[in-house]
Amino acid sequence: MTSSTDITALSLAEVSARIHAREVSCQEVTRALLERIGRLEETVNGYVAVHMEQVMAQALAADALLAAGVDHGPLHGVPIAVKDLFAERGIPSSAGSSILADWIPDDDATTVHKLRQAGAIIIGRANMDEFAFGGTTENTHYGVTHNPWDHERSSGGSSGGSGAVVAARLAYAALGTDTAASIRNPSHFNGVTGIKPSFGRVSRFGVVPLAWTLDHAGPLARSVEDAALVLSAISGHDTKDETTSRRSVPDYAANLDADVGRLRAGIVRGYFWEPIVPEVAELNEQAYEVLRGLGMHLEDVVLDHTDVLPALFATILPAEAAAYHHRWIREGRGGEYGYAILDRLIPGYAIPAMDYVNAQRARAFWEESAKSALERYDALVMPTVPYTAAKLGQIMVQVGDGEEEASFLRTRNLFPFNLTGMPALSVPIGFDSSRLPAGMQIVTKAWDEQTAFNVGHAYQQATDWHTHAPDLG
Repeated sequence: MTSSTDITALSLAEVSARIHAREVSCQEVTRALLERIGRLEETVNGYVAVHMEQVMAQALAADALLAAGVDHGPLHGVPIAVKDLFAERGIPSSAGSSILADWIPDDDATTVHKLRQAGAIIIGRANMDEFAFGGTTENTHYGVTHNPWDHERSSGGSSGGSGAVVAARLAYAALGTDTAASIRNPSHFNGVTGIKPSFGRVSRFGVVPLAWTLDHAGPLARSVEDAALVLSAISGHDTKDETTSRRSVPDYAANLDADVGRLRAGIVRGYFWEPIVPEVAELNEQAYEVLRGLGMHLEDVVLDHTDVLPALFATILPAEAAAYHHRWIREGRGGEYGYAILDRLIPGYAIPAMDYVNAQRARAFWEESAKSALERYDALVMPTVPYTAAKLGQIMVQVGDGEEEASFLRTRNLFPFNLTGMPALSVPIGFDSSRLPAGMQIVTKAWDEQTAFNVGHAYQQATDWHTHAPDLG
């Protein structure tokens, strides 16, 4: 029998292989993870709820199915967390807010339903910024999620709980959402792998919205292979979400070993590097050398129309968020929100319709610039975030000789690709001198998650940064 410590240290793909080889049971895997959660969750605070009784029943059922010859695939019997933004049938699903504290959905979100169909065990609900409108997971109602690498630092957000539980080995993978950065910055800050897929690849039915034209759902995991397995399971057309594509869903994991030696990548300079913490810059430059060593051709590129990006960020997201929350504000429930989200919501009501429309027009220019670059390159690469995890409550970060606003910098390189709907993958690339992880972002053309995965997987085959875990005992 495999020890509990060994089981929880395995990647999703590794534990899946052992389950299918009958080297370990689904119940043993789940019990080991629950034991680790029991020891460490108070320190991390990555969950708002852990489904203690339900998950053991699910694990028992998963073992019974395997014994009967019924195998739902690589996720069968593997415990996965979901962000508190995803509806779970019969389970309080609060979106991190007291506004929805009493909401018990009648149906699963489509992504959760697909995970269940794939045999996964939903182990619990990960903490998040209230209504996903934030980037630090310092939640007024459920407390702060601590970065497993340094408990005085932020885990990022809004999917900070998802990133932290994966990094802390409290889940084999987790679902997150990404409206401006919220899968990728927790991946960067926690040293895990995360992908924002193409807009329309994954259903958002049953996911509480933040901004309709920007919201994406996707996985955070311990490796590219793990993320690929989860993304294949949750993708596909959904009649309950008219924005989902009818394109066929690739078996991403089956094609990870494709040769990347002939691929061309543009290192996106300019806006995406100005400013940046020198240690993070150096870690990215080292990652590019690894890619060159794999045979890839990399060269610098500067994209047009990046000057409009800050204004688009300040207009589209708050306007759409205000529109969704208007019903509760109008009902006089503003006092039930945490102060942080209320400060972000209120300005959205002052944005004129003409500003929103003009922002959408300008968005098209930026989208065309990014598309044009990806006609010349197979991928674009850049730092995920230009600094490593800040202290909890820290507003400004030191960058070079000056200070910059942390909230803008943690979204600066990420939000642009919510605007375009292109897939964007973050992979861990090492640590700074404070032993804090950093990431590299890999962007590819719409619907081409496979190339992003292939580049990321090749990088992870050549390095071991994704295997590092915080020492939590």
